[in-house]
Amino acid sequence: MSLRSQAAPAAKTALLRLGGYAACRTLFPSRKIAILRYHAVCDPWGNPYAHPGICVSPAAFESHVRYLAGHYAVLPLPEIVDRVRGGRPLPANTVAITFDDGYADNLDAARTLHRHGLSATFYITAGCLAGGQPFWPAEIRTLLRAVPGPVLTLSTGGTPVRIPLGTPEERRTAVRTVTKLLKGNPIPVREALRDQLREAAGDVQEPEYMLRWDELAEMHALGMTIGSHTLTHPNLPNAGVEAARQELTESKARLERELGAPVTMFSYPNGGADRYMTPAIAQVVRDTGYAAATTSRNAFATPASDLYALERVQVQERLEDLIFALEIERFLLKPMARPGEVE
Repeated sequence: MSLRSQAAPAAKTALLRLGGYAACRTLFPSRKIAILRYHAVCDPWGNPYAHPGICVSPAAFESHVRYLAGHYAVLPLPEIVDRVRGGRPLPANTVAITFDDGYADNLDAARTLHRHGLSATFYITAGCLAGGQPFWPAEIRTLLRAVPGPVLTLSTGGTPVRIPLGTPEERRTAVRTVTKLLKGNPIPVREALRDQLREAAGDVQEPEYMLRWDELAEMHALGMTIGSHTLTHPNLPNAGVEAARQELTESKARLERELGAPVTMFSYPNGGADRYMTPAIAQVVRDTGYAAATTSRNAFATPASDLYALERVQVQERLEDLIFALEIERFLLKPMARPGEVE
C-alpha cells in the first residue's frame, strides 16, 4: 500500500475535524446537485442479501444524515426536478437522497431521515416486495450458498456454463458471474436460468429481505417519495422495448394503487459496466409518464442535466469519504457517459 493511500483516510478525517470542508462549502458554495445513491443500510459484511459495496451500516447512515441535515440544503428530488424544469434557482449546496431496490432495512433508514427532518426518494422494485417474486440479485446469493460444490452448471441457449464453487473465493466470484449472466439476458431466459439455479440449490428457505407493502405505506406517510425501479429489476436494454414498457407501466400502476399517490420518479436498474440505459429506453420512461429518471453514473447533476439521465454520487461507509466527495470531488467528477449508458 502506497503512502498516499495510507495517508488519504487520515487526511480526510483531519479535513473534517479541522473545518476544512466547512470552509470550502462557505467560500466556494456548490451550484451542482448532489443526488446521493444508497441501497441497503445494514452491516456490509454480515448480511446475507446485499453486496458489501452497496451497504452502509446503520451507525454510519445516522452520521451521514445528521451531518447532511446540519450543513446542506437537502431537498426532495421531485422539488429539485420541478425547479430545474421551471428554470427556478436551487439553493447552494443542494443535496437529494435516493435509495434503490426496496430492501426491508430501508424502513429504519426512512425513520432516521424523518427524525432529522429530511426526506428521500426510495425506488422500489414493485413486483419483488415481501410476498411477491423473490428479488433475484438477493436470491442468487442465498441459492449459491446452498448449491453443493464443486461446480454448478447452468445452460443458456443449449450452451453449458460451468461455474466453480469449490472454495469460498470461487463462491464469491460465482455471485458476480451469475449476476452478469442473469442481467445479460431477456427476462424469459433470466427466469429459466433462475429455475435451474433453484433446482441445483434444492429446498432453500428464502429469508424476508424486502419491504412489505404496509412498511412502504409507513415510509410514504413519513414524507418519503416513492419511485419506481421496475417490476422485476431486469436489464432494460436486454429485455427489449416492449418488455421494458410493461415493466415500467406495471410497476408505476402497482405502486400508485397501493399508495394512493402518483409515482413520478424512476431509477434505471442494473447500473455498471453493462449497458443499462439507451435513448430508446429513456423514451419509454418519458412515454410511461415519469417526470425524471436517475442513473448510476457517478457524477454531480446540474441544472443542465438531462432529467431522464440524472447523475448520482455513489456513497461509502465513512462520513469523511462522503463529505470529501461533496466538497472536493465536485470539482473533479465530470458527468461523462460510461459504456453502460450509451447505445
